[in-house]
Amino acid sequence: MPCASCGSPAGPDARFCSQCGASLPDPHDPGLTGSLAPPGWAPGRGTGPTGGVAGDRRVVTALFADLVDYVRMLAEHDPEEVRARVTAALATMAEAIAHVGGTREKFIGDAVFAVFGWPKAHDDDAVRAALAALAIRAGLLDAGPGVEPLEVRIGIATGEVVASGSRRTADGDLGLTGEAITTAARIQSLARPGEILLDGPTLRAARGRLVTEEAGSVVLRGQSTTVELHVLRGEAGMGPWAEHRSVVEGALVGRTRETAMLLGAIDRCRRTGTGGTVVVVGEAGIGKSRLLAAMEPGARDHGFAWTWTENVSYGRGEPYRYGRLFAQAMADEQGVDSGALVRRLLFREDEDPATVKRFGGAIAAIARDASFSGWEAEARDMPTDPSEVGRTVVELAARYLDYLLSATGPRVVVIDDLHWLDPSSVGLIELLVDAATRYPLVLLVGTRPGDLPSWIGRPDVMRLDLRGLDAPETARLATLVARAAVEADGARSIHDRTGGNPLFVSETVRAFLEDGTLELRDGRVALVETARPRVPITLRAILGARIDALDPAAREAVGVASVIGIRFSARLLADLLDDPLDPGVLDRLADAAMILGVDDGEWRFAHALIHDAAYAGLLATHRRALHARLADHLEQRSGPPLTEQIAAHRASSGDAARALPLLREAARSAFTMGATLEAAAFWRRAAELAMPTDPDGAEADLRKALAATDTAEAQRTGEVERP
Repeated sequence: MPCASCGSPAGPDARFCSQCGASLPDPHDPGLTGSLAPPGWAPGRGTGPTGGVAGDRRVVTALFADLVDYVRMLAEHDPEEVRARVTAALATMAEAIAHVGGTREKFIGDAVFAVFGWPKAHDDDAVRAALAALAIRAGLLDAGPGVEPLEVRIGIATGEVVASGSRRTADGDLGLTGEAITTAARIQSLARPGEILLDGPTLRAARGRLVTEEAGSVVLRGQSTTVELHVLRGEAGMGPWAEHRSVVEGALVGRTRETAMLLGAIDRCRRTGTGGTVVVVGEAGIGKSRLLAAMEPGARDHGFAWTWTENVSYGRGEPYRYGRLFAQAMADEQGVDSGALVRRLLFREDEDPATVKRFGGAIAAIARDASFSGWEAEARDMPTDPSEVGRTVVELAARYLDYLLSATGPRVVVIDDLHWLDPSSVGLIELLVDAATRYPLVLLVGTRPGDLPSWIGRPDVMRLDLRGLDAPETARLATLVARAAVEADGARSIHDRTGGNPLFVSETVRAFLEDGTLELRDGRVALVETARPRVPITLRAILGARIDALDPAAREAVGVASVIGIRFSARLLADLLDDPLDPGVLDRLADAAMILGVDDGEWRFAHALIHDAAYAGLLATHRRALHARLADHLEQRSGPPLTEQIAAHRASSGDAARALPLLREAARSAFTMGATLEAAAFWRRAAELAMPTDPDGAEADLRKALAATDTAEAQRTGEVERP
């Protein structure tokens, strides 16, 4: 039967997978065909090219938390008391993890292991893990009067893992295998009591949302590369994320038209005395927050107050979260408690006592878990009918806004990440949109495409769809990130790869500089032709979350399509799928901005990073089976032979015997046409495949590849003429 973690075939009596090292269930156990079977496994299933392999490869953030002085507690206290305290502590840990959407893998004695990004990925899983760690530490320290607080050591690491599927394996584990898990466990052991340590990928994946201090670098036991460590101090607080504000302080690349539209809305409000709403719509990383943040200096120059508010994905389940956040932002501006400001605005000396009681009870009902002081008396009169609470909250919110906006003058309110708004606060947003038509209030809203609120279609609401940067703007941004001019070929490759998404551009340039895909030559940054670009882990997390959000049929289709290539036909995709192609699946992928229609029946990925992320998410065994099936299909088609394509797919399938002659034929053909770099790539791939079994042949292929590369460089510099 196949390994549940990576899908590799295993011998009948094997206890561990020979490919990934995961433990294997007993194949003779009769319960395997029932509830104990690995996810997706059934007798006779497991070798099919599409549906037969359970699991995927994904980026997760792993968290290990271990109680301090457990042995000392056993020595100094009754074991029953220790067990009760540890049980309570583990419950606190589990609650903190679940609150932000993490998955607790297991308890290990006095420790807990959890992952964020499985079974469903979010583009802020690193932030969620950090917030869970902070909540764990705070919860254990707040043990109550007369109880000795507990301390904890926590390690957090981010990286790729092989996942067994969407359920637990036969032994109850999550079936995750990857270096990030061992890294989290080992850096936890390096933490001091009460300390939370992060690795570098976690900090980068958090994209400016965390406050940390550098803690040096270490080589962990069993690993060969250094791991950079950072001590977590807290969340960065409210405001546009650092990476979205600017790649280089003060720089906003492009967006001239968009900036003029937003500043124009603010200027119209200044001239007319009434405002309006502008909604900026765009995919993750496209620069919505950066663009909105850039409006602050102009707004303040016009005499507007500036209020930044944002929503977070892990806060959607918290009732009235945005309402509380807005009230606190207004109170912070005036240096008072939010409860005190509400009382000052809503309850005046001549207020009807019945209204005071009704409003006060509703406020106490929605604020009982918040830092809302001074409402203890009203809490005794909280209404018990939920519908009454809802109606009263809308009424008092409308009054609150009227009093607030009448007293505070012109204002810009930014509402970032509207797509993560909690449902209870929807009414407040609608009230703000209405208020903007009566007061000098400009609402600047950032949101992603998808299920947009109906009020966006109102005539007083302007919609601005944010697209990727064009090629020259991408080149400028890449130059700012690299701190040196990027040559034309490199800039073009980055633009094609990222679609001009500013976050994708900046992360790709950083990754290319780190892995050698880009290198500094004579004061300029150039693309290394022989390099094999990778998807930065920060973008794997973002794009993985987008893929996870698709329905199962769309997820399977986008994965299989990634094996075909950047461009693919619906007919070929249907041939590779085990099940018939869902008629609407390609349209759904297009609506999700994953693919674009090219010609009738022809599609392509929106940009190479989406393609690469989808491809990277496939298990290696699944990829190889799909490449083999695709090569078979291409060989059987009518028309001229597609030697280059078949060679590439045979090589990717791992079939060296059939791939080598095709690769060498493709190399010779490309070389005779003057396509020397393409020829070099084919010879180099042949050398890689031949090395284990035919070192002499591999050496000959490598010599030819180097000679072809030299010829290409001579052509580039004009030392020889092109054929």
